[in-house]
Order: sequence, then structure tokens, then C-alpha cells
Amino acid sequence: MFEESTLAQNLIICNLSPQDADQLLEKRVRSRFSHRKILFLPPSREEIDSLLEHLLSLPADSSFPSGYVTQFNEKIKNITSDTRFKDMLKTFLNANSTVNSLLKFIFRAVSSMNLESGLLSLENFKTTLSSMLRQPKLEAVRDCSILELYLLVCMRRLEVKEQSSYNFISVMKEYKTIHDSFQTSDFYAQNVCLRAFEHLREREVICYAENRGQSQAGEYRPMKLLISASELHQGMRSHACCPAILLKLLDH
Repeated sequence: MFEESTLAQNLIICNLSPQDADQLLEKRVRSRFSHRKILFLPPSREEIDSLLEHLLSLPADSSFPSGYVTQFNEKIKNITSDTRFKDMLKTFLNANSTVNSLLKFIFRAVSSMNLESGLLSLENFKTTLSSMLRQPKLEAVRDCSILELYLLVCMRRLEVKEQSSYNFISVMKEYKTIHDSFQTSDFYAQNVCLRAFEHLREREVICYAENRGQSQAGEYRPMKLLISASELHQGMRSHACCPAILLKLLDH
């Protein structure tokens, strides 16, 4: 943001994850500052593969014995070409798609390497993945009822449709639209859905969007999700009973 003042010019640089963060500014701030938004997309899968090879492989001219370097790099190739590793990497990137997160993932895996053999194993990455994906919000999604999952998906779909403000009533309309379109068997009365909605709020998976309007009934107050799209997707994929239709609806 740049303030074009004749007396004092101010430049503010912000690094934020939500793409609509500029819309959260007050109107008087947006009118006072001119602002430009630059998007930095996550790396492609090809870039990730290239980065992994660069970070994990030992250089041929390293101080280690040449035989060990060859053995180590061959082991890395076997691991990275294994379909189980590819699945683990995909799972991790769905929840953490930044290069910084990938570096932490690799660092933890290398830190748990067997010192006697001096070689990495697939188990090192598997253990690291489990420890890094133990997040409270993921656990909360895994423990949700089927109805609560439907409500979360409806809220996410409303956000994708760029509906800036929504409440329980608009979520119910989206829920009914899904039921009418796909004839799902998981359809509950509004009072049951409201209890599920309140349960999600108590568990801090969702919350009221603003403190104003406390005199309004809960179903009319604007709401928002407290979990990211990747956290919701990952939590639903690891849910024991998540209907396949919900994962499909989340992706489309």
C-alpha cells in the first residue's frame, strides 16, 4: 500500500496468505492508500521434484568417500521414485504447499536418519509426515459428524463462490441445493443442523465473522471458517466415514 501524500509518503508491504486480504481493510484505509496485490503461486510438481533432488542428493565432489556418495544418492533415487513416497509428498503438499514447509519436512526427515547406516529410509519420511500433520484443526475435522462435514463443505463452497458474507440460513440453502442436485441420503432438519452448527462453533472450527450484531439470533449472524481449504481437504480425506460425494463437492 502506498500513501501518495505531499507531506510524507508511506509505503507498507504486507505478506499475507488470503488472496482477499485487501478487502478486509476498512474503507477509509482503502481510499487513503493506493494498493497493488501480487500473487505468488506455489511451486509446480516439476519444480518440487527438482528441488527435492537438489536438496537430498550429495554432490559428487563432496568430502565424503565416493562409494558412500554413490550409495546415498542411489538410495535417495529409490525413495523418491517409490509410489508410497509420492503419495506421502502429495499428502504433505495438500496441507503445506510452501517451499519453507517442504524444507522443514526434509530437515526433520534427515534429522531422524539412522546414524549407523548413514542412509535415509522411507520410514524416516513417514514418521516425519505423521508428526507434522498432527494439527488440532485436522483432528477436529476428523472427529466431525457427517452432518458437520456437510456444513463445512457448504461454507467452503460459498467462499469459493466469492460470497463475502454468509450465515447459517445461507449455508442451509447451499445444503438443500446439494441435496436436491445429488439426492443425498444425509439430509437433516434445520433444528438438527443448527445444533451441529453450534457444535462446530464451540470446537472453534467456525466462528462469528464480527462482534457486532450480538443481539441477532445466531442463525442470522455472519460466520466464517477457521480452517484453510487444504486443512479441510486433508481432514476429510483421513476421516473414517467421509462420503465420497463430499470430497467431490469440495473440489468442484
